[in-house]
Amino acid sequence: MPAFNIRTICQTTIFKIALIIIAVALISGLNLWRNHKYSGTLVHTTKVEEKVLGEKVYASGRIELQEKQEAVAQESRILKQLYVKTGERVKAGQLLAVLDCPAEERSLADALAALASEELRYKELVNPSAEDLAIGQAEFEEAKITCDNKRKTWERKEALCATGAISAQEMETARQELLVQEAAFLKAQKSYDILCHGPRAAERQAAEANLSKAQSAVQAAEEELARYTIKAEMNGVILNIEKRPGDMIKAGDIFISIGQPERLQVKVGVSEADAARVKPGQKVLIEAAALPEKIFAGKVSEVAGLARTKEVNNTRQVEVAVGVSVEDKSGRLKPGYSVDLEIISVTAKKRLVIPYEALQENRGKKQVWIYDDGKARLQTVTIGVEGELQLEVTKGLKPGDLLILDPPKQLKNGDKVRRTTTPATFSKDEKHD
Repeated sequence: MPAFNIRTICQTTIFKIALIIIAVALISGLNLWRNHKYSGTLVHTTKVEEKVLGEKVYASGRIELQEKQEAVAQESRILKQLYVKTGERVKAGQLLAVLDCPAEERSLADALAALASEELRYKELVNPSAEDLAIGQAEFEEAKITCDNKRKTWERKEALCATGAISAQEMETARQELLVQEAAFLKAQKSYDILCHGPRAAERQAAEANLSKAQSAVQAAEEELARYTIKAEMNGVILNIEKRPGDMIKAGDIFISIGQPERLQVKVGVSEADAARVKPGQKVLIEAAALPEKIFAGKVSEVAGLARTKEVNNTRQVEVAVGVSVEDKSGRLKPGYSVDLEIISVTAKKRLVIPYEALQENRGKKQVWIYDDGKARLQTVTIGVEGELQLEVTKGLKPGDLLILDPPKQLKNGDKVRRTTTPATFSKDEKHD
């Protein structure tokens, strides 16, 4: 076997290394030549285009009734009678249910009896009947005759006492009887005078006061009883009944709910950043989690004039309350359904748009970099509608302009730039989702 030639091997390795060095030098030279020929910062660009763009504000909430009545037990009572059923339409003032209240019913009956008595007494005093006048006259005449007879008896006994025929005690007894009869006569005379000529001011006021007191007692008893007599306060539909006759209802329990299912609303909180864009009358698209295949229409009905602070996950958020009226003639939306809202703050139409990645702000100015025949040119623009991924430019650009996306920080006006052929990839900015 022939021996290895060390010198030959070394020469071969050196030759290979030399070839590698030459190749590296050629590549470097080629890159230098290419960089010289294609000088400028490598940038991604996009065209300014016209696209359909609008503005939306997003929120979530729950379907509620615009108007509702909830019958709440003020005290623990047994449901005595129920006059309606779930799904039934009722009118304002219609009787719905009665709670057991025997003591209150007795109080009202007593008050009504007392009022009837006072009304009769007042009527007899102010406007007596012919029968009352006849009775009054008879009582007056009887009292007068009796009084005259007592006076004659006393006068006779006084004369007998003077002669000693009777004792002074008998005469005094006759005198006392006369005094009592005179008082009865004066009372009968007064009553008859009132019957004939009407009551005096003091008597009328006293009678009116008693009548008014009796009327107030009846009103108070009716109001107390009304707490246990449940009536509809609005036109609507019985949406829910929690109890049945004989059941005990605890104080504070809601046992009947009334509403108008065709008049629904959603109350949501809109962030302070979006609140300025929301105004009454704006259209709203509504999607219910329970009915994902259908989009419902709505309209902003009110925007609160005061912001509120809300605690969410140990952070404070400032929100403005917004009310949305819901249009649903199908009756498929139910109070309590969770919904997502898209408030159309600006109607969608064709606009000149740019991506957010092309916009930057410098000293309060909105600016973009334009690719202008191999050079970067800084351009101030005016922004309009802000969409999810793009925003409108109302001034400063025209269709077809090439914009530089995510321009390098060191880029200066007039710098040479060259466009890359590799498409840019950007992660979606959270604030534009």
